[in-house]
Amino acid sequence: MIELIHLDKTYPAADGDVVALEDINLTIEDGAIYGIIGLSGAGKSTLVRCINLLEKPTAGQVLVDGEDLTKVKTKRLYEIRRNIGMIFQSFNLLEQRTVEANVRFPLELAKFKKDAAKARVAELLELVGLSEKAKAYPSQLSGGQKQRVAIARALALSPKYLLCDEATSALDPNTTTSILELLREINRKLGVTIVVITHEMRVVDSICTDVAVIDQSHIVESGKVADVFAFPQSEIAKQLIIPELIRTVKSTGGSKLRLVFNGEEADTPVVSGLAIECGIAVNILYADTKNIDGKTYGHMVITLPEDEGQAAKVKQYLEKNNVTYRDEGTAAQMAQTQEGPDKDNTTDKEEI
Repeated sequence: MIELIHLDKTYPAADGDVVALEDINLTIEDGAIYGIIGLSGAGKSTLVRCINLLEKPTAGQVLVDGEDLTKVKTKRLYEIRRNIGMIFQSFNLLEQRTVEANVRFPLELAKFKKDAAKARVAELLELVGLSEKAKAYPSQLSGGQKQRVAIARALALSPKYLLCDEATSALDPNTTTSILELLREINRKLGVTIVVITHEMRVVDSICTDVAVIDQSHIVESGKVADVFAFPQSEIAKQLIIPELIRTVKSTGGSKLRLVFNGEEADTPVVSGLAIECGIAVNILYADTKNIDGKTYGHMVITLPEDEGQAAKVKQYLEKNNVTYRDEGTAAQMAQTQEGPDKDNTTDKEEI
């Protein structure tokens, strides 16, 4: 288990100290795929680099399996780091080494015997699907293949933890999907705890079990992905999770409902079932859903009938079928809320 307790990181500067992290408290359970999401400059990369002390915290504790990395001696820190693999956005491969030599590098530093190292490299290249590229050089690989090599190298010493710092940011969408699938498979097969740093919500909702949202050096909310996805509390979480189109789409009918599919519902035809059972025509303003491992994730925005009785009937149907929803109000109500001097960020059962 990884625990960050009252963690601070400040960089000295000529015109005043720069606070990168302030009072960070996180617990990452063994076996989790933990996402840390935030905009550029929020402090997320600094945070992940503090976990293995590539960045030394200004204050606070970093506990890995109960041992405080900020207090151990250098030799012990190196030993602990062998249990923490790391991959980066820029791959960081050694260009003059072949694929197999790149993966073998940590084993050489750890003084593995040649036969054992050779067998381990072959095993890892098979795991990441690059056995046929063993003799190739990084310049001969695609971005996705380079990241697979970096993942294999990070796993060379059989770490318990794998830190991923914007590991898919330089990749196209299809390649990103394949890398995320690989990380999920590594978590399942090897039981490796994975920490994913990203600014993309699709990365989090694709593979993560838990998520923390960081904004301006602070953790503003955290929890299970399904809960944060359905009930974003902070303004930055709403911006990251709820697409701008959902928040600005106009309607002339009654209130807008945002239906949230967080993987808990079966693949049931919600809207068509609603129309048939309730006898109410529903206007779909927006829909963005996807299927991950047989479960549905995403958002859909519909317009409620202006008639209060019919609107209540729609909500009753959704509740009966265990569909999470949020009532965003009418266009006029939303405009008043956004323009009002006292914006309330609290949420209840039917409010974003």
